[in-house]
Amino acid sequence: MRAMLRLLPLLIGLLLLPLFVARVGLRPIAQELQQLGPGVLWILVPYAAGTALSAVPWAWLLPAQHRPGWAQTLAGRFAASGANALLPFFGLAGEPCRLLWLERSARAEGLAGIVIDRLLYNAAGGVLLLLAALPAWRTPLTPQLIAAGVGAAALIIGLSAVTLYAITRWRIGRGVQRVLRRILGSAARESALGERVDEALRSMAQQRSGALLPAQLVHCVARAVMCLEVYLVLRSLHAPATLGHVLVLSSVPVATSVFASAIPSQIGVQEGAQAFVCGALGLDPALGLVLVLLQRARQLAFAPLTLILLAAARSSGAPSAAAPPSAGTAPSAMGERAVSCESQAWPPRAEQKPH
Repeated sequence: MRAMLRLLPLLIGLLLLPLFVARVGLRPIAQELQQLGPGVLWILVPYAAGTALSAVPWAWLLPAQHRPGWAQTLAGRFAASGANALLPFFGLAGEPCRLLWLERSARAEGLAGIVIDRLLYNAAGGVLLLLAALPAWRTPLTPQLIAAGVGAAALIIGLSAVTLYAITRWRIGRGVQRVLRRILGSAARESALGERVDEALRSMAQQRSGALLPAQLVHCVARAVMCLEVYLVLRSLHAPATLGHVLVLSSVPVATSVFASAIPSQIGVQEGAQAFVCGALGLDPALGLVLVLLQRARQLAFAPLTLILLAAARSSGAPSAAAPPSAGTAPSAMGERAVSCESQAWPPRAEQKPH
């Protein structure tokens, strides 16, 4: 019964998808696809650049002695992004695999950094949604839809800020540990892990507070870079690619995440939402479905990289490179090799080998 409940969000998404495809029609979708040329492959570039940028804030939040090198930081971000797209649990199930590129002694700090990093990332999504409302007034979108977007943005930013304030003052480590046990199994059974996470959160709030604003700005820039993906798709489909169209369509997944984050990749929901918004913008609803289809194809294109990175982390820890510079501190490097979580489930266990 519990397994069925876990699969329920995915089943809902899989049921919605054919309904929206049938609503739009296969012929209009095929006509949009026929307009694509090799140039559409450029959409891989903004995604890769945006993902690479979004890797930096987590490293900034960590204490200098635990901060991984550039290679490990990027590998962990790409692996987590790929896993998030495939696994349920609000798009966060892949985040713990970033611990594969940290020392075991830094696991609590890594988890605390992940919690704060994801809150900043969500807040950046709220900022994007709020900014999209400005040029949206010059599009055919109704004031009601724009107001709904502004409300969703305010909700996301407000919840992120309140949660960030709360976690640094209330003890949430045990709750984080219970969630991790569902994802990592035996890797999160250390009796003191929850207390160490609480301590790390308080320490980051006090000692790394100067890194919060730069980290937030980097996440906002990363979101902006990823908007270029929508711009390139619109140009490839010979559709209007104004600032308003690009920002509105880029912010749709942010808005739908308010109620559909439990569905892996928001499958079915994003297709329907983008088709609806395209229709509201005066565009062909089929364009919205093709946009999401291309984004899912991009996810599949990066899936082998996720598997390669996880396999590499399991076989041996990546040697440490120069560490990313912190916000307000000098760059540092870790000389010791990262070790993985000890889970027999996912992520895979990394065997320690002597240097």
